[in-house]
Parts: sequence; structure tokens; C-alpha cells
Amino acid sequence: MTIREKDEFSKRINAAQLLNIFVQDEITLNSHIRGVYGFFAKKYDEEIPFYVGKSNNIFNRMFTGHIYHYLRGVRNTDVQKRIEDFLKKGYVIEVRILKKVRYKGDSFIQDANRLALAELKEIVKQQNKGFCITEDQISEAVKQKTEKKEWNDKFTK
Repeated sequence: MTIREKDEFSKRINAAQLLNIFVQDEITLNSHIRGVYGFFAKKYDEEIPFYVGKSNNIFNRMFTGHIYHYLRGVRNTDVQKRIEDFLKKGYVIEVRILKKVRYKGDSFIQDANRLALAELKEIVKQQNKGFCITEDQISEAVKQKTEKKEWNDKFTK
């Protein structure tokens, strides 16, 4: 990585912190953490989880994805809109590692499925606590078109 690239990431981290968006100390430029992460809105004693995601590199996902896009003014996804809403209401946003998922190297499919399963378990865990997470928070394992139609046919008549 070049010095210019490192400087750019430092600027992004500082810009996020100025807006009250913080990532766990362990999530650094050189951490290369693969796993499941969560976005939390915090104010006083209240903590609201509002997004769970997975990545092969959580730092990159934040600072070339979610947080970086937010800093650029993008508000296309539910997570970006929720960040905006919580910040306007005086919350601090925290991003934390929920589960590290290391590569085993047995096969791409098995490694990919282990990461997807870890994400799904965290989503269900938060839902069981009464949190809905975001409107666009659905497992990649769900075949939304066909499964949603079957669900609607069964439960909305």
C-alpha cells in the first residue's frame, strides 16, 4: 500500500470520527479480519443494533464501502439511511466485530458458506432479541423471489 493510500484511509477514519462513527479498535488498516460485523447506535444506556454484515476484510468493507459511501453523501441503502437517522437523533454509531471466521482452506464453497452461516446466525440472534435489523437485511441463502411469493400465498390471504 502506498503512503498516499494510507493517508487517504486516515482521512476517512478521521472524517467518520468527526461525525461520531467509530469502528472497534481492532479494525485497522492492516488487520485483515474476516468475519461478521455489526452496526450499533448508542446513546446513554441505550444500544440498538441495526445492521449485520459479513466481509473477507472488515476494514475494507467499512472504508471502501459502508462508511466511505456515507461520507461521500450516498444514502441509497437502508444501512446508510439508518446511520443518517441515528446521527440526527444524537446517537453515536459503533461498528464491532461480532464473529471472526477464519479460512479453513478446504474449498471455496465451504469457506464461503461458513462465513454466510455465521452472518445468518448473528442476524437471527439479533432478531430473537427483538431487533428487526434493516429492511434490506436478508440472508443471501434466501431465494427471495420464490420464497416471498410462497410466504405471501400462505400468510397474507
